[in-house]
Amino acid sequence: MAAPAPGMTERRQRRSGSRLLLGAALLAGILGAMCAGARAADFLLGLLGVTERWVRLAVRMIVIAGALPAGFYFVERVFLEWSSRRSTSSGTPGP
Repeated sequence: MAAPAPGMTERRQRRSGSRLLLGAALLAGILGAMCAGARAADFLLGLLGVTERWVRLAVRMIVIAGALPAGFYFVERVFLEWSSRRSTSSGTPGP
């Protein structure tokens, strides 16, 4: 059997539950972005006085489609920050 390549002998430590937590956070981010996008679109269309149902629906879908990447980005940044703080902590409680 061949020897492992350099750098392949180290094993990364996997924290239990981090993938499940990321999945739950992304799901919550998706739902939050959809709700926030729909609310923002309704608010703006109400201010503009748009009453046509199809226009409101189309604008709502466009705003939700724009809010989804923002939700993913926000969840990713928060999760990575939380994960990096957790991995660099020394295990002692903070002040």
